[in-house]
Amino acid sequence: MEATGASEFLRGLRAGGVDWVFCNAGTDFPPVIEALAAGGDYPRLVPILHENVAVGMAHGYYLATGRPQAAMVHVNVGTANAVMALVNAHRDQVPVLLAAGRTPLTEGGRPGSRTDAIHWGQDMFDQGGMVREVTKWDHELRDASAAADMVGRALAVAMAAPRGPVYLSLPRETLAAPVASPAGVSGAVPVPTAANPPPAVVAAVAARLAAASDPVIVTSRGSRELFEVLPAFADRFAVPVTQVRPAQLTMPTRHPLSTGTLPGPQLARADLVIVLDTAVPWLPGGPRPADDAYVVHVGADPLHSRIPVRTFATDLAVTAEPHLFAAALTAALAGYTPPPDRRGRLVEEIAAARAAEPDTAAARVSRAVSDVLGDGVVVSEIGARPAAMDLTRWDSYFGPPLSGGLGWGLPAALGVKLADPARLVVATVGDGSYVFANPSASHQAAATLGLGLLTVVFDNGRWESVRSSTARMYPDGAAVAAPEMPLTRLGPAPDYVRLVEAYGGHGAHVTDLDTLPGALKTARDRCLAGQQCLVAVSVP
Repeated sequence: MEATGASEFLRGLRAGGVDWVFCNAGTDFPPVIEALAAGGDYPRLVPILHENVAVGMAHGYYLATGRPQAAMVHVNVGTANAVMALVNAHRDQVPVLLAAGRTPLTEGGRPGSRTDAIHWGQDMFDQGGMVREVTKWDHELRDASAAADMVGRALAVAMAAPRGPVYLSLPRETLAAPVASPAGVSGAVPVPTAANPPPAVVAAVAARLAAASDPVIVTSRGSRELFEVLPAFADRFAVPVTQVRPAQLTMPTRHPLSTGTLPGPQLARADLVIVLDTAVPWLPGGPRPADDAYVVHVGADPLHSRIPVRTFATDLAVTAEPHLFAAALTAALAGYTPPPDRRGRLVEEIAAARAAEPDTAAARVSRAVSDVLGDGVVVSEIGARPAAMDLTRWDSYFGPPLSGGLGWGLPAALGVKLADPARLVVATVGDGSYVFANPSASHQAAATLGLGLLTVVFDNGRWESVRSSTARMYPDGAAVAAPEMPLTRLGPAPDYVRLVEAYGGHGAHVTDLDTLPGALKTARDRCLAGQQCLVAVSVP
C-alpha cells in the first residue's frame, strides 16, 4: 500500500513514543483502518466503547510511565464525549494527544469525500473550538505529507512544561491522500528542557529558611524525582510537609514529618511557606498563613495562569521544576542546622494528630486496601483516604484531578494497569463516580485487554460531596435539617457484582466491614492471576 496521511499519522505516533491509541471509531476512520490492515510499524490501536474511558486510559498510562499516549475519536460528537476527560487532563497537567476525525471537507470528487448524511450533520465551523480552552495546542491537518511532523509537534508541545493535552483534527480526505516521500519526515520533535531556579533566588529562599522558626512546605503534585528529594529535605531541615489533596505523593504517608492531606496548625503558625506546584494550597475557610508569613510558590507555572481567578498570598513566584528547586535549596543550605528541638516537637505534634483522627468507615476501608496492596498502586477518585494508608512509593497512589470531572478513576486505573500488568492496581471510587466511569465500557476494556484490575466501590448511596458542600454553606439551613437532603440521593444502587460478572469478572458485596479483609484478599489473588474483580463496600 502506498503511504497516505493515515499511515503517516500512525508512523508519527510511533516516532513520538506512543505505545497505544485508545479508539472510538466512526465514518472518519476508514483510511486509518486501511493503513492498519496493510501493516506498518505503528502503535497498537484498541477499540474502547466510550470516549471518556479512552482518554482516561491514556491519562493513567502516562501517570504510570511518564510517556504520553493518544486517543482517537469520531469527529465532533466523539470530541464532545471526550471533553470531560480532557478537562481532567488539563488540570492534572497530563499530556494526552486527542485526535479526532473531521467530517469530510468536500462533497465529492476526492478520496474520502462525503458519502453519508451525517457528514453534513456533523460539519462545524470550528471543531477545535470545542476544546481550545482545555488544551495547549490544537490544529486541523490539511496536508497529508505533514501528518508525522504535526504529530511530533503536538507531542512535544504536550510534554513541554507545564504539560497538558493537545488536539489534532483529521479530515477524511487528508487521511486518505497519498504521500510521495514519507521517508524524509521524522515525526519526532525534542521536548524543551526543564526550568532550573536562578541561583540568586535559591540563595534568598535559603536565607529565609535558615532564619525561619516555623517553615512549612505544601505540595499536591509529585513525581519520582521530587519523591526522591523531598523526604530527605524534610528530615535534614526539620520542615513539615502537607500533601494537600494529593494528585501524586511527594512523601510517604507515614513519614514522621508528613502532616496529612489537610492544612493544619503548621500552616497557621508558619513564618515561611514554600508551595510546590499546588494550585490550591489552602482554603479560605480553613487554616491559612498569617499575614506576615513569607510565601513562595514554585512550579513550571507558579501562578497557575490557566486558572482565571486565583489570588493566594504570594511574595515570590519561582519558575522552576519543584525537584530541581528542592535539590538546589538543599545544596544552598549545606551549612545550616535547624533548631535542635524543632523536629522532635513536630514529630510529636503530627503523631498526636494522627492518633486523634476519627476511625470512620472510609478510613477502615482505606486501611484494609492498604493492607493487601503490597507494592501495588491505588488510583483513588472520592474513595481511599491516603492519610489512613501506609504508602511508601512515589507511584503507590494517584489521586483525582483538581477539576473533579467524575468518571476519571476507573479508566485511569485501567491505563495504569495496562502500563504494568503484573502489578496490583486498585481503583477506589465512590458509587457515583463509578457510574460516571461508564462501567460497562470500562469492564469491557479490562476484558478485551486481559487486565486484572481490582475496583473497590465505596457505596454510601448519596452524593457526599454535594451534601457536605451544602452543609458547609448552610450549616443551620433547611437542607441539613431535612430528613433527606434534596438532590443528593443515589438510590436505587445497581447490582455491582452482576456488572463485573457480565464481563467475566469476580464480584463481592460487603456489608460487614469485619469481612472486608477476606474479600479483598480473595479479589487480590484473582486479580494477580489475571481476572478483573470488584468489591462493593457499604459505607454508612
